[in-house]
Amino acid sequence: MMGAVTVVRSLAFDAPRALRAIAALLTGPIPSAGNPTLIDADPHTGEWLATRADGFVLAPLWEGPDLTGLRDPEWTEQLEAGDRHLATLAGKLDEQWGPHRVLTIDYLIRNPQADRPPVYEALLRQDLYGDLHVWAPDQAGDRRLALVLGHSDGDQPLTLAALVAAGPLPELPV
Repeated sequence: MMGAVTVVRSLAFDAPRALRAIAALLTGPIPSAGNPTLIDADPHTGEWLATRADGFVLAPLWEGPDLTGLRDPEWTEQLEAGDRHLATLAGKLDEQWGPHRVLTIDYLIRNPQADRPPVYEALLRQDLYGDLHVWAPDQAGDRRLALVLGHSDGDQPLTLAALVAAGPLPELPV
């Protein structure tokens, strides 16, 4: 399901809608440790709805247009739009829960044979190769929220997704 089209593909970026989706993920069920990875897709279109597994849920919030055939400056404008959408949501979440920390997955990209915890395998399966912007919104519990913006190559659409984990995200070597 690499590079799958998401259920949010035809929707314009809408920060309030994305924040509502994040709130639903934060209060929704998370599979317990040891569960296999399940990729939820729309039964009619096959579009990616969510990935659920081993203590986490990953879901798309926004997907940009196909970048095939775009050249500068249009290609750069699309990348900058994705960065703005991520910054908008990160700013709102920083206001609510304090500054986020950045967790990079560069190690896994540079070392494709490295052991990949299921949460990172799910991110890479959905072509979400970007840095994770991580918060601990559930101060009384262990839930973590991360936003990630990524795409596999210059022609694939950007996807902005939310990841909610039942505990701290595994640390990776630098």
